Amino acid sequence: MAGVGFELKKLFRTKGFLGAARAYVYSTIVTVGPFAFCTILIVTLLILLNYLKVPFKEKELFVATIVYAFIFSQIVSSGFRMIITRFIADTLYRRQFDDILPSLYGLLSIVVTVGGVIGVLFMYSSPLPFEVKLLSYLLYMALIVVFSMMEYLSTIKDYVKIVKSFVSGIAVSVIMAFVLLRLTNLREVVSLLLSMNSGFLITISMLISYLKSFFGRPSKSSTNYYRFLTYFDRFPSLFFVALFYTLGLYSHNFVFWASDLRVTVADTYVYAPIYDVPTFYAFLSILPSMIVFVVSVETSFYEKYRTYYNLITGKGNFEDIEDARKDMTRVLWAEIWNMMEIQLFFSLISIAAGYYLLPRIGFTQVSIDIFNILVLGAYMNAIMLVVILTLLYFEDRKGALFVSSSYLLTNVVFTYITLIYGENLYGLGFFMAAFLSLVMALIELVVYLRNIHYHTFCGQPIIQKEREGIFTNLVSFFERKQSFNKQTTN
Repeated sequence: MAGVGFELKKLFRTKGFLGAARAYVYSTIVTVGPFAFCTILIVTLLILLNYLKVPFKEKELFVATIVYAFIFSQIVSSGFRMIITRFIADTLYRRQFDDILPSLYGLLSIVVTVGGVIGVLFMYSSPLPFEVKLLSYLLYMALIVVFSMMEYLSTIKDYVKIVKSFVSGIAVSVIMAFVLLRLTNLREVVSLLLSMNSGFLITISMLISYLKSFFGRPSKSSTNYYRFLTYFDRFPSLFFVALFYTLGLYSHNFVFWASDLRVTVADTYVYAPIYDVPTFYAFLSILPSMIVFVVSVETSFYEKYRTYYNLITGKGNFEDIEDARKDMTRVLWAEIWNMMEIQLFFSLISIAAGYYLLPRIGFTQVSIDIFNILVLGAYMNAIMLVVILTLLYFEDRKGALFVSSSYLLTNVVFTYITLIYGENLYGLGFFMAAFLSLVMALIELVVYLRNIHYHTFCGQPIIQKEREGIFTNLVSFFERKQSFNKQTTN
């Protein structure tokens, strides 16, 4: 989360409970806020549907539309978000603030185009009415924009404004949905999708307004919206680390969608409710670990990390550097184990709560059993993600790419095997893939930390040269063309 560390450090300097509470609130909002607010909105609308006794087919079509928009918007934006995170972090470090807002516009133009083409191809052959297809498409595009903007939210220091933008969107969606469902003759799914799109439009507009007011108007020298594309040449593995991890996150669902357990909704959407619904609730259990990770890495660990590299760049002696390495490693493992303990507590609480709450919302015993094993798999997945991000912190992109690609492959293979052996093993494929990938990630981190002196002193090129490729040349071409046009105009 580019920029979040700067704010967390200032908040933790305020001693006492208030400072710590504000730091955790800020971390919650900028890390899981968008996901949490989207979940709150969806659950609220589903409760409203039950209250108004909306027909099952309309509710099923709405849920399927939400599932597809939510999953594929994340997949489309994931790789780009990882690239833009690195770009924003470097830009903030160099204090080139004028480059941030143009990069947002450039990023949105690309992800909207890529996602838009994919959405059109998917919706083209759908027999759904045009208005339903259009509103479903717009919801999918709105989620792409929201997820793409997540990395920029950490640069806004006023988290109250972030909350206000999401709460405003939720309020508009819920109120509008209630009014349209009760007072108009519009089809139920049309009313719901129209309400959600309106709410997301409000949220996106407010967030962009806050970003513009925070960064101000960019100078004329910072109008190249695609400078971040050079990072695709410099750090191409970052794109694939995020893409493979996100695909792995949902690949077990895709395998079930291709099985005999699939259900087709409106001849358009295919999903497996016996597996997908427990998956949704299981992943809600890992939100605490994401919050704790951001706080621990950006505060306790970062200070040791900075001390180690400051001694290296500041010509510290080997004994001091080795002591700093041991201190950094000790704090890192302590924070990881602490997060594992906290997340395990919440995972066990989720399993216990599931036995009492899930039957009340219609879960069968099979779905509850799937939920239990998926909660444990989600626990392994959360820790694995933390280790992957830690590897990226140390610039071990090859190791992170190996773990994420292995996660994708093993998830597909193991899930397919569990399908063959029957419902008693449903969910075990995801658990085994996450467990195996976590083991590989931990081994990679242990080996890297043991050899960190080698990677630091011998792994760097003697002569630093920026990697150039098609994206760098393309950006250079447009910058020269822009400069020529300005000179011609003047």
